Amino acid sequence: MWDGSGSLFALGIRLSKLDTVGAPLAGSDTCYQTNGLISIGVGLEFRDALEVEQIGGTGSACLYYFAPPTLKRGTISDLQFCQPDPNVLQFCQGGDIIAGPPAVAEVQTLTISGVPTGGTYTLTFDGETTTPLDFDAIAADIQAALLALDNLDPGSVTVTGTGPYTVTFTTGAGNVPQLLADGSGLTGGTAPDATVVTATPGSNLTEIGYAAPEVGAAPVPNGLSVEFWTAAIADGAYAGTLPYIRWVLPRCYLSPSDNWKAEGENPLLPGFSGFSNQNPNWGDGPLDDWPYVSNRVWQFARVADLPDLSPGYVTVA
Repeated sequence: MWDGSGSLFALGIRLSKLDTVGAPLAGSDTCYQTNGLISIGVGLEFRDALEVEQIGGTGSACLYYFAPPTLKRGTISDLQFCQPDPNVLQFCQGGDIIAGPPAVAEVQTLTISGVPTGGTYTLTFDGETTTPLDFDAIAADIQAALLALDNLDPGSVTVTGTGPYTVTFTTGAGNVPQLLADGSGLTGGTAPDATVVTATPGSNLTEIGYAAPEVGAAPVPNGLSVEFWTAAIADGAYAGTLPYIRWVLPRCYLSPSDNWKAEGENPLLPGFSGFSNQNPNWGDGPLDDWPYVSNRVWQFARVADLPDLSPGYVTVA
């Protein structure tokens, strides 16, 4: 029995390109997700009822038939995002992403000054602090201490040099927090200290714009699938059991629902509307994790967990 939960809040969305038969298209850039979803509405469009009536010469009805309305397709309205993400635009309406310069790896420089003869120092990255490093620690020791932090993944940083030391973060990591050095534990020498400066700020802004489709083109000929998540609300709070609702629209065709305006109240917010169709070849979805019926214009199910919907591509096997 349904527990009375309603659906509120657009929590995130996943868009997937489809092949010619409607199956999720495999690849590293064929599925995109974002938590920048503001709203989306779904509905159903029916064909008008068929009514047939034959009247005889005397004015009496000799034949009458009334066929009930039948479902034509699903409808999508008020699909709204909080920023003009080029990836969202390219998935929903075709066109091309305008690429900028390649990603730049952030480089920071660690300097041990004052010629210490003993003691230790520490490095802190985004709130996480290394174990104490000896005053004469080599690059490999510094690198190992950094990679032991919970907030740095294996291979995400390298340390080279013999002092000053060059600390290089993974290309594409973006502008990362600067390391903070604490040299208060260093001894000997003249006013020994440890300092870090950013030599090269990192950047991963490789997508800097968007170009609309060419005139006459069929920009998204196979359609796309749309999955989105909302909150299941009961008694004024998230439902205690299965607190999220996952919606699946297995084949959609979208187009901009209005002109975009460059103004203070509506800073180029993209909105879309369109239709959804049945698609039996969508199966269990791009990530093989939808275990229910999927051959309808849309469907939804309560789920226990909300996936990480941070903006980015998801690889489809």
